Amino acid sequence: MKKTKLAQLIAVTALCSGLANAQNVDFNKLPSMADLKTQIGAIEVPAPSISAPQVRAPKEWTIMLFLNGKNNLAKYVDYDMNEMEQVGSTDKINIVVEAGKIKATAPSYPDYPGGWDDYPDYNGGIGGWNPSGIHPYRNKQAAADWYGVRRYYVTKDANASMLASQLVQELPKADMGDWNHLVEYVQWAKAAYPAKKYMLVVWNHGDGWKTKSLEGSASIAKGISYDNETGNGITTVQLGQALAKIGGVDIYASDACLMQMAEVVYELKNYAPVIVGSEETEPGDGWDYTAFLWRMVATDLAPEAVAKSAVEGYAASYAAKGKAVTMSAVRSREADALQSLLNQWVTLASAQDKAKLNEALKESTDFEGVDARDLLHFLSLAGTKVPVLQAKGEEIASLVANEMMIKNSPTGNQYKNAGGLAIYLPSSSFDANYSKLAMSKAGIWDEFMKWMTTK
Repeated sequence: MKKTKLAQLIAVTALCSGLANAQNVDFNKLPSMADLKTQIGAIEVPAPSISAPQVRAPKEWTIMLFLNGKNNLAKYVDYDMNEMEQVGSTDKINIVVEAGKIKATAPSYPDYPGGWDDYPDYNGGIGGWNPSGIHPYRNKQAAADWYGVRRYYVTKDANASMLASQLVQELPKADMGDWNHLVEYVQWAKAAYPAKKYMLVVWNHGDGWKTKSLEGSASIAKGISYDNETGNGITTVQLGQALAKIGGVDIYASDACLMQMAEVVYELKNYAPVIVGSEETEPGDGWDYTAFLWRMVATDLAPEAVAKSAVEGYAASYAAKGKAVTMSAVRSREADALQSLLNQWVTLASAQDKAKLNEALKESTDFEGVDARDLLHFLSLAGTKVPVLQAKGEEIASLVANEMMIKNSPTGNQYKNAGGLAIYLPSSSFDANYSKLAMSKAGIWDEFMKWMTTK
């Protein structure tokens, strides 16, 4: 046991207090200061111990949001967090955020139809981009002009013009385009805010599995979560590696464009039983978190009910604005069955009229920029043009619609044939990077694509 100065002071105080309160004390016989020092030196007092970190009881859910605004989506970080604060964490739900921001940059696609910055010109903006940072729907200034990477515990607050959540950590440096950093964040969130069930939402630009050049960078990234400071992004394969390393989640969701593809679902199937995402590009405002969370707190909190709340909240928000969008939630356990049926379909299709199949491809519902088509619409058209494929196509459609799909909510006439799951269907050339995907390695869809694109 250690002696400390604090212990000595306490001992002196106690000794002197006891002497002063004693009755019939002969003050002429009190010990000298030298005697007191000797007595104090002989007292053994344990040093104070450091309190252990707070141990929180597990809640029903921890929603972990990875808001990578280290690109030209930075201004939307505060908007979406304010939406979360309208509901906030509850006695059953933790809402935890890692948010990164850099100073605003111009949009990647000022005239991009259906894309994240496809807003009417307002207040001097260019193709929906407003340098002043005023939100197109709320018409108010961004709440806080901060940059860097922060971690928050989201608390309820009705003020939509400022962040009031608890700032838990401020990271001096973080590469949000590195899948290892995503792993570190989720591991931290699980340890700090334990729960019976976990949902991970990755928020950023997305490109399904496809390649994309980062702004101002010569490097090529694939998938999601582009960090313009580092030039990195998380590929579809790396996203699967990240979920494996964190031990999986109950729901994985992409608040990002173009991520609800069969290839992404197959890559994540062993680590997330429920997967939520959009076949098409998302508007810049992304999810309406208030609409999602209000629905979530009103459900029984089963994973599929939570996923359904996310889909319905998103669709209702954009339907009210007259915006055409897609969003769906699927059971990934059916990915192997889908793969098996697709293999059977490809075996049949590869012996048929390629010209007719290419007609079906070109007429099927497509999605912006990644050579993706709606799987069920393509199979339906292919069955009409090549009747021998109809029965197998209907078998696949039944599996997807009745067994795989939890909820599919496209809005707008242009997406009336969006069945909730896209697939790679290039109209010109095959991208060799596709062969790196788990779905490509396990099946023969890649061989069908090579055959289809061979002149």
